[in-house]
Amino acid sequence: MVVCGICTDQESKYKCPTCKIPYCSIACFKNHKLEPCQPPAAQASNIERKKLPTDNTDEDDTSRLTLNQLTSLAHSPEVVKYLQDPQIRDWVARIDRSTEPEKEIDTARTADPKLEEFIQLLLKTTGHEHN
Repeated sequence: MVVCGICTDQESKYKCPTCKIPYCSIACFKNHKLEPCQPPAAQASNIERKKLPTDNTDEDDTSRLTLNQLTSLAHSPEVVKYLQDPQIRDWVARIDRSTEPEKEIDTARTADPKLEEFIQLLLKTTGHEHN
């Protein structure tokens, strides 16, 4: 049972069309709309992200992917299939948030064979396959 996100007393029957918070009645909806709300994507965008360098001083860095490599990843049905797995997405997010991503990848690769398969697929798709 999903409880009303406004009164927290009743079972919710509806969701706000803007922010998707569950509510049980028109009275709760009107109460909710007294304050502006944001769509879930706007709420998620408020999460602090790492600042990436914007200069081109790393153009010789071979670990950076080219536009063609990024396009290959984006259009790979195998990559898309792996990214539908919540466990893979969790690993990617954990590695992305890590202050030591190389160490986190090494740990993750040994802990999860499926992640290792995904990494090998990424390397193959971008032309960096290791044998």
